[in-house]
Amino acid sequence: MKPRKQRLDNLLNLLCTHNMGYYEFISKFSDIEELSGFMDVRDIDMWCALGLDIIKTEQNEIELLTRFRDISEQEICVVDIETSGGINTGQIIEIGAVKIKNSVEIGRFESFVSAPFVPENITELTGISTDDLVGAPSLSYVLEKFKLFLGTSLFVAHNVNFDYGFISQSLDQIGLGMLLNRKLCTIDLARRTIASEKYGLGSLKELLGINNLHHRALNDAIAAAEILKISLSRLPFSVQTTEDLIKFSKTAPSMKLKPEPVLV
Repeated sequence: MKPRKQRLDNLLNLLCTHNMGYYEFISKFSDIEELSGFMDVRDIDMWCALGLDIIKTEQNEIELLTRFRDISEQEICVVDIETSGGINTGQIIEIGAVKIKNSVEIGRFESFVSAPFVPENITELTGISTDDLVGAPSLSYVLEKFKLFLGTSLFVAHNVNFDYGFISQSLDQIGLGMLLNRKLCTIDLARRTIASEKYGLGSLKELLGINNLHHRALNDAIAAAEILKISLSRLPFSVQTTEDLIKFSKTAPSMKLKPEPVLV
């Protein structure tokens, strides 16, 4: 991880544990180049526009609302993207997302994204061809609409760092700023709540009886949302807030099963 990005993550992690005085907050974040060159760090509304769910309290402190929000009250956006290549060589060609609250779906987002070319191996994997993207909206249009849909929701995906990182970099490149939403990986959470030998999306779908097409953005987001719902139903009582959930997904004991020995 780049040192500046690591410092930003470290500062955001401080907000996960305690409120920060407003002027301390401004002082710590004002010299982070990725932010100071894009926004006025004193503008709380701008932080929220980037997905960070904070308020300025009557005590003149910055509070991260996910610290105290009950999981049942948290809006969760489960996201999946299809791309034409890696983060430095390709672009997003499809975004699908399902927004849920208290395990009930409250919204969906789905769109192709215009791209000049889709490699043959990507078409074989996803079924998306160059012809499918003819007339599709531009990347900047789709990302702007998606960002409005996402808001300050908890960003969830299966292998979240890929989807989150790809979308964040793409947003930043078109001038809309990086993502600062709190995030959670359904692979990590499933490891703590579902006994399985494997935690890939296909393996968990088979184990849990989730039947839909694979490697299309909305379908994969729906499948990840179903895995999330099952995991949420199996949480220990001690996990109450959104930040409790994020911490649990990273630190609770794994339930991964050892493969059955092969008898010769």
